[in-house]
Amino acid sequence: MMTDKRQNFQPGKVGELRAEVNPGFILDGDLDQGYHCYWLRVQYEDTDAGAIVYHAQYMAFAERARSAWLRCLGIDQAAMLATDEMGFVVRRIEVDFHLPAGLGDVLDVESGLLRLGGASLKLEQKIINRGNRHILARLVVDIGLVALADGARPKICRLPAAVKAKFSDLALSDG
Repeated sequence: MMTDKRQNFQPGKVGELRAEVNPGFILDGDLDQGYHCYWLRVQYEDTDAGAIVYHAQYMAFAERARSAWLRCLGIDQAAMLATDEMGFVVRRIEVDFHLPAGLGDVLDVESGLLRLGGASLKLEQKIINRGNRHILARLVVDIGLVALADGARPKICRLPAAVKAKFSDLALSDG
């Protein structure tokens, strides 16, 4: 799980600096000290009739955060698909739900790399209520890279050196 190395992490500081250089950057969150923080507000469409976030939405929030994290690392998923015919796929997700989020809540989705393999990544993601800092859900996600050649069945493949290099300094534990 995420370690205490994050004590000084303050979402927003680095993002504010990057936004000066690239105003669109802030939409993808903030990358600092090996962690990524993605922000969102719970919308009406995310909730059930009681204005509580529907359980499947937590996985959607985490997916958005993972895509934003890859963009912050300089990994262009669209280009990987178009030119290299490779893409990341989720192999396994463990989710622990702790507390509910409600309509209008502002959430942080914090992501960190637990393990980097030859063809896979293991991540921890926490969905946190920004107002009171309560952890609402914790996800452990195994992701693999697959080759997606013209209509063939997806086949696991090794991370290209350039992609692996972007992750190599982020590994936090032997998870």
